[in-house]
Amino acid sequence: MKKVLIIGYGDIGKRLALMCPQQEFIGVSRSISQQQDNVEFIQLDWIKDSIHNFSKEQISTVVLIFKPTSSDVSGYQTGFLEASHKIIDFLNHNIIFEKLIIVSSTRVYGLSNGRNITELVMPIPDDEQGKIILDFENFVFRESKVEPLILRPSGLYSENKHWMKSYIEAFNGKKYSLPFSEANMFSRDNLALVMANYISNYESIKISGPLICSEKALSYSEIFSRICPEYSFEDFFISSDVVGKSFDSQKLLDSGLMR
Repeated sequence: MKKVLIIGYGDIGKRLALMCPQQEFIGVSRSISQQQDNVEFIQLDWIKDSIHNFSKEQISTVVLIFKPTSSDVSGYQTGFLEASHKIIDFLNHNIIFEKLIIVSSTRVYGLSNGRNITELVMPIPDDEQGKIILDFENFVFRESKVEPLILRPSGLYSENKHWMKSYIEAFNGKKYSLPFSEANMFSRDNLALVMANYISNYESIKISGPLICSEKALSYSEIFSRICPEYSFEDFFISSDVVGKSFDSQKLLDSGLMR
């Protein structure tokens, strides 16, 4: 069986491996990871360390899950652009693979992109970090020998580790003023599910390009009621009347990757 190579193996990679117990994975990460039976883990800083001695075996799918090294512009340039230039060059010349998944973000869209954004809309980022993520997408799409599936998730969350719950647990009596009236979110489990279905289904190789991964936009009060039903939203947050961007996930639903 050909293996799946995950560069940037972390929380999403672990969820993906758990969903595919019969599939063998190679997980590459800068930090030491908890061992899983179907994952061969390699600790490697792909920005600083040499990757020329990396195993050159056949791979079915490569998954790139990059993170910024810090939240500023420099950290995004290093974590996305420098890393992608080095890794795509290595993959193109050393690894035989059939599919490529890269994890991007709906941050590539700005407020000027409006509401009900689809994959046909040209991204207009609001900030430099968003522009860097878009540059990362474009570079991989242009330079990789395999056309990538570009996943653009919004507001990744876990039900048991939602930031609202953490805020309440550390509440100091000062209410948080929300910048928008609603939020766009996507479950980490669902992102892993999309990847699992893409990897396991041969026909999915026909799916490529950007794919928005977002649930229907919900008001913060609705999200709060779902996450913390035992508390009152007004006791912790100041609501906003500002309406932000929202997404149309019909392409994702039509792809069959959420089944």
